[in-house]
Amino acid sequence: MTESKGRILVVDDETGIRKILRMFLERDGYSVVEAVSANQAMELVVSEKPDLLILDVVLCGQTGFEVCEWIKNNSETSSTTVIIFSALNQQHDFDEAKRVKCDFYMTKPQNPKDIVAKVNEFFNKRVT
Repeated sequence: MTESKGRILVVDDETGIRKILRMFLERDGYSVVEAVSANQAMELVVSEKPDLLILDVVLCGQTGFEVCEWIKNNSETSSTTVIIFSALNQQHDFDEAKRVKCDFYMTKPQNPKDIVAKVNEFFNKRVT
């Protein structure tokens, strides 16, 4: 069995989006965990210690922005890469993502191959 390229947490309340991202990321060699809510995401960040999150904004409970802010303000998780992946595409959404120290913002819809390419870019930066 080959070693995973990295651990990724995909957080989205839409099953179809989680499944397709998981399929493309696992095919590219990543280990993937899924969450459907903000609370579940925060629990998994602590227990699974993913290297990277792909995080929707509109979630049950808290928003993805709040989850990102919690991750980035926690000394044990602040180095975790957070890619926000959302249908929200207004300037105030981008501004809020910047405020909570999101590493990258991608808007839906998006070709899954482009998401994998962005994930690879972040992992390649960490290695060099």
